[in-house]
Amino acid sequence: MDQLFQKYKELLTVDTARYAEDYQLLAQKLEDSAAYYQGAVIPFLYQPFFFSSLENDKFKELTAQMATILTKVIDRYLTDQEFRSYFGFSKDLEELILVDPGYDSYFPMARFDIFYHGPEEFKFCELNADGSSGMVKTNTLEKYFLDAAVVKDFATNYSFEYYELLDSWVDTLLSNYRQFGGQLERPNIGIMDFEGYGMVSEFKCFKKILNQKGYSTQIIDPRELTYDGIDLYNDDFRVDLIYRRAVTLDLMEHYQEIDSFLAAYRNQDVCVVGPIRSQIIHNKIIFSILHNQKQIDFLDQAEKEFIKQHIPLTFTYQPANKKLVKQVKNNKERFVLKPMDLYGAQGVVIGKDVTEQEWQTKLEEIESGTYLVQEYCSLPSRDLAVFADGELKFEKFKYILGLFLYNHEFKGVYTRAGQKDIIASATGCVTQPNFVNLENQIAKSREPQE
Repeated sequence: MDQLFQKYKELLTVDTARYAEDYQLLAQKLEDSAAYYQGAVIPFLYQPFFFSSLENDKFKELTAQMATILTKVIDRYLTDQEFRSYFGFSKDLEELILVDPGYDSYFPMARFDIFYHGPEEFKFCELNADGSSGMVKTNTLEKYFLDAAVVKDFATNYSFEYYELLDSWVDTLLSNYRQFGGQLERPNIGIMDFEGYGMVSEFKCFKKILNQKGYSTQIIDPRELTYDGIDLYNDDFRVDLIYRRAVTLDLMEHYQEIDSFLAAYRNQDVCVVGPIRSQIIHNKIIFSILHNQKQIDFLDQAEKEFIKQHIPLTFTYQPANKKLVKQVKNNKERFVLKPMDLYGAQGVVIGKDVTEQEWQTKLEEIESGTYLVQEYCSLPSRDLAVFADGELKFEKFKYILGLFLYNHEFKGVYTRAGQKDIIASATGCVTQPNFVNLENQIAKSREPQE
């Protein structure tokens, strides 16, 4: 990985003017793509991330280890009332979590965000198992970057491929529908989120892919659905299969407005991918539970050690616990405050990035059971190529990797980078394409035959 970044840097400095022009051309081409966020092309740099085939194998290994642990956690939640109480979910949410979705996968679409310093030096940042996004943005960038001048020049000495995340997700969606018992050769599909909440450009991209494959598809709002006791409808469009992008937090906020959707889900009259039980691992309290030895006595020693090594120490902030409050107040450099169940980095406060007064004020505002305290983890960083007015510079960016899992199996990488400790769209991050170098496999194939 280090060697690839260095060689890429050297290549850029050989013909900087041509590459600066190509960067502008690439940005213009993306105007007609699906790589949009809030009405504008997503910010990006002229800088792919490169991974070796060995790192690819490591991503498979670490996500498999984590998926095994999380599967055991969900199994315990579904069968143990006392264990369920640790999560503090409402009775309405708990009832929906216990509904059988009709297929085996607990988290059909997930993205595990990690701080990756190397094969053995990594920490999980958070688990996105509810409304996970980013597949369209990263695959669109990668497709366009393959035609970029610098990647074409670079690929003369390497063999690159990117992680295909769109058609493979459609295949996963339909696979779960078949396991659900869906008999229709071409089920009607609804991509579901609340109007004005989701990433419409991404929804439109998936709708286009599904239409091309012969599936009638609509973007639907759960508040607009009707249910006749047998079928679920969006106006006169019968919905057989739902790709759920509406996050559970939003479903519960609109609980009284979505009776038809919830009734069809409870009765298994519509296949909903993903299931509401994914909230068990999506809610950030999962890290706190995993660090409580009494609560995870069903895990084996190797799994407990994996948690200790690779999941940041996390605990629930309780204002009534004076000893805990004193520790957190007096050691802001060591901690991060995170709300239990918000997204897009909303409400996250990093102690070392705020003043003492800001830290004290935030702690005083927190209501019991609404926030987590997590140990601060350093972010990996790299010097990335930046063009400014045609001039090439290399600036240090911190980054986070999102590892996609479809039906619990690793499928690809989503990379975001920024110059702040919180990397999110709201903080001005950039999205970068990802390529896997297959050079080792090619080199091996060129070895002389005995």
